[in-house]
Amino acid sequence: MSERERNCFIAITSTQECMQWLSQSLKDEGEVIPADAPSIERVVQLSDAIGASTIFVQLNPLDYRQETLLIEGIIAAKPFLPVIIVADSFDQNLLLTVMRLGARDFIKIGTRVSEVSAVVKRLIPRDAALHATQADQGGKITAVISARPGSDSPMLALHLALAVQETEPTLLLDLGIPHGDAMLYLGLTASYSFIDAIRSLRRIDSTLIQNGFGKHKSGLTVLSMPEDPWTGAQFTAADVYVLLRSLRRHFSRIIVNLGGMAGSDFLLLLLGNVDQVILLVEQSVPSCRQNMHLIKHLREEKVLLNNAGVVVDHYLSKMPPDAESIAQSFGLPLLTTLSSSGMARLATMNSGESMFDLSPNDPYSLSVRKLAEKLLDAPTSHTEKKHGLLHKLISAVTHTSERH
Repeated sequence: MSERERNCFIAITSTQECMQWLSQSLKDEGEVIPADAPSIERVVQLSDAIGASTIFVQLNPLDYRQETLLIEGIIAAKPFLPVIIVADSFDQNLLLTVMRLGARDFIKIGTRVSEVSAVVKRLIPRDAALHATQADQGGKITAVISARPGSDSPMLALHLALAVQETEPTLLLDLGIPHGDAMLYLGLTASYSFIDAIRSLRRIDSTLIQNGFGKHKSGLTVLSMPEDPWTGAQFTAADVYVLLRSLRRHFSRIIVNLGGMAGSDFLLLLLGNVDQVILLVEQSVPSCRQNMHLIKHLREEKVLLNNAGVVVDHYLSKMPPDAESIAQSFGLPLLTTLSSSGMARLATMNSGESMFDLSPNDPYSLSVRKLAEKLLDAPTSHTEKKHGLLHKLISAVTHTSERH
């Protein structure tokens, strides 16, 4: 299934068992997103944010008055979006009621995967085209990922954002580990953080962005994680979907630093909402090994990597393995290589000035600008390549370490 064909479903359920059954039944068709609040406004907001293909509503056959009002409101607001009822059991009165409300079908909880899939496939082609394009509206999001925390990911993300900002209004989301490094490198401070933005979804507008988000002299807007982001932070997957959807409306391009977040559920959530992925890896077996684990995990979790590519950092062309071999080992195309440029990077970290200002002709600066030009072009999907010799070497090292 291609990236554009993969669906998003909303589940309004009262039990974890129902949610797990739906997720398992539809794992090959798309992603099931739980609605965090059973209100018409929230479900419609989430539907617009993710371009939902179908909404599943769980009913209690003994008392479903509240759910019928919800179904009625959703169908009135989204008449072309299929609503499917799920319940432990059905009786004639329940079926008549939900059909009169406009529900398209009903499925008994525990139904076989093939039957659930058949119902969804039967309904989606007729309606999905009318609203699926909602998810494509707005700016494009590019994520920089790496299994290893450190300075390399924020350094690439911020310079990539600065380069793109010269052409289009751009937001840098600095969410990687360590937290807040990109802000420090640019000499910025801001009282408003990514967590604050999630807490005030209804207030996200151009005024708040202009006055609350960090602003670089180039015009680049920056929103960062606070230094201690998870203390007291309470938000749902739906909150993140809605925030990203809102930010897309205000920026043509969004660059997200997600370095150092390997194995995180938060990483999986964010990568489900991006258009392009850049895997940043060093020219070493330890870096390749850790990032191989990351890519394997993403593939197991069905994160789509059709528009992903590899950037090899601290690259020395005379030393093996070469960049093409590294990229082939991940089954991804090579986007570019970056020089170490140690003095230029250190000057940027300590001065509050970008490398474009301090060392505009440094090989690192020139390579990032060329990468930005590639990203500004429409991305094309690729067929993942067969793994090369480096992959076999890393796999051998990995398997040996796992046995011990």
